[in-house]
Amino acid sequence: MDKEELDIPEDFSFLSDTDTSDSLHTLDVLCAILLSSDSFLQQEILSKMSMCQFALPLLLPALDTPKCTLLLWAMRDIVRKWRPHSLAESRGFREESLVLTAMPTISFVRIGNCSFSKSHLLNGVLSPSQQHHDFFVHRDMESGNVPRAIADGLVEISWYFPGGMGNSDLFLEPVAVTNLHGDIESHWVQFSFLTEVSSAVFIVTESISEREYALLSSVQGSATKYYFIFNNQAGKAKEPLEFLKKLVPVLKLNKSHMLWKGGTTNKAQFVNVLQSAIAAVMKSSPKRVSIEAMAETAHELGIQVDEDNKECQTANTYAKEITAQIKDVAKYKREKLRLQGETWRNLAEVEKELCRMRKQGDTPLEKYKSQLKKKLMDLRAQQNKHDLTDGLITFITGIRLLPPMEKHYFLKWMKFGLDHIARENLSKLRDQYKEKCKNSKDDPKMFAELDKLISASSLGVEHFMRELGQFYEVECSMVKEGKMAESQRQFTHLPGIAADLMLEGFPMEIIDGDVSNIPLQWVTDVLSQLHAKLGGRSKMLVLMVLGVQSTGKSTLLNTMFGLQFAVSCGRCTRGAFMLLIKVAENFQQEVGSDFILVIDREGLKAPELAKLENSYQHDNELATLVIGLSDITIVNMAMENATEMKDVLQIVVHAFLRMEKIGKKTNCQFVHQNVSDVSAHEQNMRDRKHLLEQLNEMTKAAANMEKKCKEMKFSDIMDYDLEKHNWYIPALWHGVPPMAPVNLGYSQKVYELKKYLFEFLKDCSQERTPNDIPQFLEWVRSLWNAVKHENFIFSFRNSLVAEAYNQLSVKYAEWEWGFRKEIHFWVSEKETFIQNQPPDKLDTSVSIRLKSEAQEKLRQEAEKILNHLQQYFESGAANLHLIEKYKEDFRRSANSLRNELESYSFSKWQEAIHIKKGQHKTDSVLSEYKRKIEEKVDGLLNHCRKSNCKLNNDELEKEFENMWTETLSELSLIPLQRRNIFEDVEFQLRRDLADRGSAVWKMLQDAKSLCAYETQNFKMKKEYLDLKVFRGYKPSISGLKEFLTQECWHKTEALAKSLIEECNSYTDGKVNGKADYDETYCRELLRMINEWLQQADVQNLHTTACFAVDLKLHILGDAARAFQTMHEEFIKENDPLQRLGKLKPQYLSTFKALY
Repeated sequence: MDKEELDIPEDFSFLSDTDTSDSLHTLDVLCAILLSSDSFLQQEILSKMSMCQFALPLLLPALDTPKCTLLLWAMRDIVRKWRPHSLAESRGFREESLVLTAMPTISFVRIGNCSFSKSHLLNGVLSPSQQHHDFFVHRDMESGNVPRAIADGLVEISWYFPGGMGNSDLFLEPVAVTNLHGDIESHWVQFSFLTEVSSAVFIVTESISEREYALLSSVQGSATKYYFIFNNQAGKAKEPLEFLKKLVPVLKLNKSHMLWKGGTTNKAQFVNVLQSAIAAVMKSSPKRVSIEAMAETAHELGIQVDEDNKECQTANTYAKEITAQIKDVAKYKREKLRLQGETWRNLAEVEKELCRMRKQGDTPLEKYKSQLKKKLMDLRAQQNKHDLTDGLITFITGIRLLPPMEKHYFLKWMKFGLDHIARENLSKLRDQYKEKCKNSKDDPKMFAELDKLISASSLGVEHFMRELGQFYEVECSMVKEGKMAESQRQFTHLPGIAADLMLEGFPMEIIDGDVSNIPLQWVTDVLSQLHAKLGGRSKMLVLMVLGVQSTGKSTLLNTMFGLQFAVSCGRCTRGAFMLLIKVAENFQQEVGSDFILVIDREGLKAPELAKLENSYQHDNELATLVIGLSDITIVNMAMENATEMKDVLQIVVHAFLRMEKIGKKTNCQFVHQNVSDVSAHEQNMRDRKHLLEQLNEMTKAAANMEKKCKEMKFSDIMDYDLEKHNWYIPALWHGVPPMAPVNLGYSQKVYELKKYLFEFLKDCSQERTPNDIPQFLEWVRSLWNAVKHENFIFSFRNSLVAEAYNQLSVKYAEWEWGFRKEIHFWVSEKETFIQNQPPDKLDTSVSIRLKSEAQEKLRQEAEKILNHLQQYFESGAANLHLIEKYKEDFRRSANSLRNELESYSFSKWQEAIHIKKGQHKTDSVLSEYKRKIEEKVDGLLNHCRKSNCKLNNDELEKEFENMWTETLSELSLIPLQRRNIFEDVEFQLRRDLADRGSAVWKMLQDAKSLCAYETQNFKMKKEYLDLKVFRGYKPSISGLKEFLTQECWHKTEALAKSLIEECNSYTDGKVNGKADYDETYCRELLRMINEWLQQADVQNLHTTACFAVDLKLHILGDAARAFQTMHEEFIKENDPLQRLGKLKPQYLSTFKALY
């Protein structure tokens, strides 16, 4: 076959393997981007490069001048964690800002030309075996062989951080490695800089001529060690050896400083040699320099530092005024951020208690509310005594008066300074904790105190903003209560400042995670100012991510939208933060909104909250709030915490069912983390289906528990599609941190999710209209109000636990009613017995006997309850294992009930004895009264005769009144206790409705006092029927729907009237019995109503919670009035003083007649 047949061109041997004429070198692109970016974008770029374990530009060459720039500010945001060899045994770790960490620096430079890639060699040095990573761009990478146009003179820096894993760590301590691109002769300033800051400089060269000798000998006297890496057989030439020998005394070289890389040298072996050389440098007490300290060397050499600009330095001065005062974080927060802490925590608790009334006890409703409101105002007044501290004044100046650029620098400097201080504090506290743990005899209280300090060691810009929010809230509260004039206000400008910060892309706290509270006035006014600044164009979609702590929720959002949420050092996000993202104008119409409001909330199941009794409460409240506010909820799941996520979702759904209205239907996207298999979506079909079945089962259980007539599924509450709304995302890190780069697959999958979400929003834009800020605020208010009023469901792990607990509570209520009824009957018998005894027989022995009988009766009945409880747990009822831990609570309740009824029975028969003896005493004194009156009349007659004066009618009455008062005081009769029956009935009603959800609780809170209810006919309202049950009917049969609604209406009205008549009949029977009121009467009425509501014919009418509440208010309002009258009559008939009072007019007439 000849040449033509093979079609080989004539110039074959001259063809290049690749054409680079239209390509750009990767480092040229990087330099161009950095030179075109402002300081904040540079910071963002370098942070992302650091996560990917790419080498970062340390000295950036300039385009038009020979000067280069040290990128110190651009690296300020990078924080690294590692485990040095010294902490390997204790499994401790170090966490520090990259620019503040002092470590040895090893530099690699080139002199002359070199046939192998220095960058490629360094990648091998820094990469573990079998896990190669390209830290530095080298010639064998894509576009790496293109001639550099502007990147010559660039100095890159990379790091190695050990993971404390012994043999697998390349170096035992952190080390920085720099790489100068280009020849040192052309970039002498950069080389001089590296010789000053490095512990060792490795010089790569082919040979050393006289010219190179002259250059290198000029650096003599430096403490830096110099190593030479010779390529090929260059060292055998006579001339290079001659000049190399001359350099030996000048640079203090020895044999180990000469490394030879021949053409046949095994690359892996040479990498090992190089690693050994670097390890030897690190063992020889090298100088340790931080990047921040390098700035001084840069200034001496005329190298610019990116932090040197005026705006950056002015902002730093302001920030240091604040951070310089902070040594102990917990102490600073306690003394300088005084409106937070215990006072704010107490305020939040009182605010919730005003809605939930859990600790009301026997205190009358209005009185208890009044006490709470007073406590609230006292706490606000306590806050109002504090003035702004110097640090807060400086902070306000920084965010209010500095120009926008300086303000951004100021907030960044604040973040860096506060994070650094918090890290140092936290490190010391962890060391203390570890030390204490070694001594098991230490006091548990000490551990509790350390736990508290560790939890309080977080400090960020959000704490300063929270303090300003509290000052604003206090001021608004004082004005509202009339304790401050509008003209005295000094914080009215604060919401506007916060709104400006939101517009500039800073996150704002919406829910305070430390106390689980929304500072509603502050949030309302900040967002209202934002709405005004946007000129009313504030339609927005709300997106949030929900997940267990430390599962990468913030990372997911930051990757998806390029955000930087306020995450305090030392722990994850607390509470919830909102951040505004502007939608591009050309895209606004497609998605139907101007902005996306992203909410990042703290992780569920935080370890620091796990020991607290209300940890479920905290998680469930926050989850309900943020999901309720969102249009899209991303549920971040990992295999190990899927159960916790299911539990929280159940409680959220259950809470929505208990609220008056669910509002918008949140779209739910499940993100399954750490799943990289390409077949994950197909393989996990069964798991997804099983998850949905569980959620459906829980929703059904919750709907049954809440007496929802409709068969409900999870998708009725939250918008969820089994196929479309599940995402499988691989792990964030490719390998084992701290040297693992970001997994490329992670970013790709997150991008796919983001792309789908925007497509989803475009598809939904026709069906749903996004809320603007005023509508969003209205929803925040109503949802927060509902959450505050919810006093039952949030304290449970999930709906199955809640349902099992509720079933047991229903059974226990039956047993309790039986106990109360038995004791009531026993007490009634003993009262009759006492009434039939002569007074002289009611001595101490009777009291002792009755007390003994009562205790025996109480013991028997209490034992019955405990036996019922034991039998219930042995009965095999559904999900009993879930509530085993509550068994002891019910035991305690039974014992408390026994004590309560013991007190009740003792007081009732003692009162009966007192009444009987009082009646006898009253009867016996009547004759004595007549005698005394006659004596008084005789005395008065004698006195008048002697003084020859006649008393007129008024004087006679006055004398009689004096005598009457004097005689009553001598008798020392004790009046019977008068009770407010309305308050008692209200208390019983609140107990009955305590577990019925926030909507019911709010109805009860808003209802008028029972005594304000006038006797009137019960009238039906449209709110009494659940019309949602008829939504399934098609328009073609709307007439049937209307007919069924009318039929339900009339049946409900008729059945309600029959129940009211039955209850009135019971009440009349008790009133006509002439006995005193007993609380069992009210309990019996409530039992009658509840039993009626459970009847099948009533259940089929689809009545609402509003119907049940109003019906109970109506029946008990009438009953309370009748029982109050009955009680008054009983007092009148049985109180000794009132009986004598009835005789007073008769005695006065007798007195006058005798006179």
